This record gives sequence, C-alpha cells and structure tokens, in this order.
Amino acid sequence: MTYDVNLVDEQIHLMLSGFGIIDSQVDLIAIGMLYADLRGVDSHGIALLPLYYKWLQEGALNVNGCPKIVKTGVSSAVIDGGGNFGFLGASMACDEAARIAKSSGVAAITVTNSHHFGAAGFYAHKISSAGLLSFVTTSTKVVCVVPPGGVEPVLGTNPLAYGVPRIEGDPIVFDIATASVAGNRIRVFKYQNKPIPEGWVVDSEGHYVTDPSVAEDIVYGRLGGGITPLGSKLSMGSHKGYGLSLMTHFFAGCLSGGSFSGRSILPSDQRRNPLGRDNIGHFILAIDPSNFGEFSDFTMSVNEVVEAMHAVESIDSSKPVMLPGEIEQRVMADRLQNGIPIANSLVQQLRDLAHTLKVPFLMSD
Repeated sequence: MTYDVNLVDEQIHLMLSGFGIIDSQVDLIAIGMLYADLRGVDSHGIALLPLYYKWLQEGALNVNGCPKIVKTGVSSAVIDGGGNFGFLGASMACDEAARIAKSSGVAAITVTNSHHFGAAGFYAHKISSAGLLSFVTTSTKVVCVVPPGGVEPVLGTNPLAYGVPRIEGDPIVFDIATASVAGNRIRVFKYQNKPIPEGWVVDSEGHYVTDPSVAEDIVYGRLGGGITPLGSKLSMGSHKGYGLSLMTHFFAGCLSGGSFSGRSILPSDQRRNPLGRDNIGHFILAIDPSNFGEFSDFTMSVNEVVEAMHAVESIDSSKPVMLPGEIEQRVMADRLQNGIPIANSLVQQLRDLAHTLKVPFLMSD
C-alpha cells in the first residue's frame, strides 16, 4: 500500500518520540529518514525503525547523548556524537563544514562516538545546497561484507556520497554502498517477498544466495557468508569496491578514532578497541568552488557536463541517460503526489512496534 507523505512523517515522529528522544532531535532524525523514503531509498527510511529499536534495547544507542564540538582547526573540526543517532552529529558536522568552508575554502570534519546516520546522500545534498562541493562517508556497525576471495565477513557496506552544486535546481548527488547492496535493503526484499539478485550475497562456501530469508540470516550474522563488494566478483571489478570500502573506513573510522567493526576476527590483544562498543565514525568534506575561481565559471563547467550527458543517444528512447540523483528526483515527485509505498509485512512490524512503544499507529488499512 501507499501512504501519504505527511502521515509517514508523523508516524516516524511518533515512533522516535516513543524511543525517548527529545523533540528537537526527533525532528533532525525524521528529516533524514523521510529524505530517504521520498527518494526511493526504502532501506534507509521508516524501514529502519524496527532495527533502531533493537539496537536501542541492546544498549547500543544513547538517546540522552548530545553531540558537541571538541576540537577545531583553521579548516577542520572534531565532533563527539554522544553515542546518539548519527543523524545528530552528522547534521552538526554539515553545518560546521559549511561555515568553515565559506571562510577557509575547505573544511574537513570528523564525527566520533556516533551511530548509524541514515543515507549518506542526505548530508551531501545538504552541504551542496549551500553552493559547496561535498564528500561524505561513514564507518558501519554491521559486519556483513566479505572481501574478494573470502567467505568470512569483515567489512560493513561502508557508503560514500558526493554532492555538486549547480546553477539552478537540486545539486548532483551520488550515493552508494561500496558493497553490492546496502544491508538493510536485503531486509526490504524480504518484506516484499522478492528474490535477491544473483551476485549480491554469498554463503559460507562462496555460492550465490537468492532466497531473501536466507540472505537476511547471512547479512545479520545468523548464517555464514556475506554481501559481496561492489562488483560482485573479481572478474567484474570487486577489487575496486573492496578498495573503496577500505577507503571509507580509513577516512571515517581511522581518522575519527572510531572502532573497526571487523576487529572481532582478531585476537583480543590485537584489537585497538574492546568488543561491545560501536563508536561509529563519519567524515564530511566541504569545498567552496569560489575559493579556486569564479563560482559562475565552476557552475557553467558543471552545466556543460550535464548537457553532454543528456545529449548522449540512449539505447532506449524511453530511458534517457541520466545524472546521479535524477531518478531519485523523479521518484520524489511521484511520492509527494501519490504517497510512499510500504510493504504489508513492514507495516505489521511497525504496528507491533507502535504497540510496544505505546504510541498511536496511523498507518491503518
């Protein structure tokens, strides 16, 4: 079924309030989650609530934590996320990055002691809407990705995103997992009872898995195996996805002082941080093009690239060549008018969660 955008937004607010989060923080988190649902990134919107509640029950999230800036430099800053939802520390990092970049030309911000922050593209979009180039990445909690040639997961899906401001309209936003698929998208396929595309997930013997229930058990550690790196296999370039995955952790995890979730594979005396604490890190970079030349020259150069891509003859005239983010913009226009589709099985989970939290459930048939 589809649900009105305002209703979905209100339901997210009610659930988050039921978690014990204060109103001002609820607003920041809900904006990021609705951003994903509106753009068709269904794995990072309202579908995250059951997983977030599970983490909350496990003590992985500190909803009383308040992000704060703990160190600043001429073109840098470090933010302590307070152990709360990553949306909060990352949003603060975006504001600080934009402020510093406008005065110094470049800003690099790390966030430590944080948690899952939703869709990386949300933050890239936020910064680039202010006329800045952006690069965003994060370390991850869930270990579910196997390196090329391996059958044991040691990496997360480690997303990255960039944003490019334009003369007019939305910025160009590119947002990907460096794995074949985002982990929570496997859960969405299970909600929808759809087979997993071959190549996304392998079992403990390296065989591809397409059953969504089995794939979910693999992704969340109940069975051996994992998600493949972007490229799926070496002959299709999985070493490139693997290299990008490592890069995201070097920037967002190592630079921020965050934990490496794959450290459990090591003997205890080789682990920099003990097991049991997530300490997710984020890295956010903002660049002011006007610090390198006229802003109008930059945006005209960007527009030239845009026009060239749009001028490419397509194989199917009904499917033109598009820029990163343009499909999501079309999806958003449709969902603003016609509503957000949500699988019945997810609706039932949300209904049960609302009952547990003792908050109203608005998404009745």
